[in-house]
Amino acid sequence: MRLLREIAGHRQIIQTLINSVLHDHVVHAYLFAGPAGVGKTTTALAFARALLCAHPVAGDACGNCRSCRQVAGGNHPDLFLLKPAGALIKIEQVRGMLRRVTYRSYQGGRKVFIISPADTMTAEAANCLLKTLEEPPGDTVFILLTSQPQALLPTVLSRCQQYSFKGIPLPELSEGLVRLHGLDKSEAGLYAVRAGGSMGKALAYATGTLKEEQDLVLDLAVELPGAGVVEALNKAGRLAEDRDKVSGVLAFLKCWYRDLLVFAATGEPELLYNQEHLAAVTREAGRIPSPRLLKIVAAIEAAEKKIEAYANTRLALEVLFLQIATGAGCRAEPATEEEFRSGL
Repeated sequence: MRLLREIAGHRQIIQTLINSVLHDHVVHAYLFAGPAGVGKTTTALAFARALLCAHPVAGDACGNCRSCRQVAGGNHPDLFLLKPAGALIKIEQVRGMLRRVTYRSYQGGRKVFIISPADTMTAEAANCLLKTLEEPPGDTVFILLTSQPQALLPTVLSRCQQYSFKGIPLPELSEGLVRLHGLDKSEAGLYAVRAGGSMGKALAYATGTLKEEQDLVLDLAVELPGAGVVEALNKAGRLAEDRDKVSGVLAFLKCWYRDLLVFAATGEPELLYNQEHLAAVTREAGRIPSPRLLKIVAAIEAAEKKIEAYANTRLALEVLFLQIATGAGCRAEPATEEEFRSGL
């Protein structure tokens, strides 16, 4: 388990949390919002460890005391993780958690409650939690994690100190893979680019656990240019249903179309991010004109920014996939009405 100071990326957030422990400015409720895999859970657990540590060092956990070992082992009596029972966090679960809030700390310090994903709380559960957030016990800290803060009650949001987790910048992600996980620089750079700022995704690529998902995304990348309008809309709708996968899929698509552009221009395999898909790149390179590929990459980047700002994910994906499929917005001349209707 990482200490706060060991976490890759999010330096400003990490330093703020360390300072809050160091200067005893800890508030009663935090909201960590951002895409899946960027480090919200890792940060929450490291922060909880610092809050519960018997001998904190410069605002961070010592890593050696009994409390630190218990947090790392998942058996600290004053740390409670609330997750959905099925698809939702129900009011009965929140009531059970709040009963523990009234108990005295087992080890005489704070009690920390992590709720993840907080946006899966039912309205009744969220309102039940709200009463405690409005009048919190002094020794209790809540940490809410979400990739969809807009789905939370505004009254819950207003009671929390909010932190927005973005994708980890490429150099920091690559360096973290080398420093924390022992990858060599070339591997780390490759996985960092494809992970879309997500340490979790980068590690999954590195261990091969995302191979099946990656193959599906490759199929999408190959099929989307030239797809019919209805097919493109359906593909966008299916992806929007699993919002946690969106950032990784868009990162892969961007790398894929970039690779087609680079390989068509140079024919050099060593310049590719997706070197394991060389056969597919060789087959597909040249099918799409370079100016259109450049505009596809720009359109993906624009969609990423909209989604990162919590825009309507489905609408952003539909517009993007239609641009890629029909060429509208991705080439010098827009698709004609006849071309657009031919896809219907």
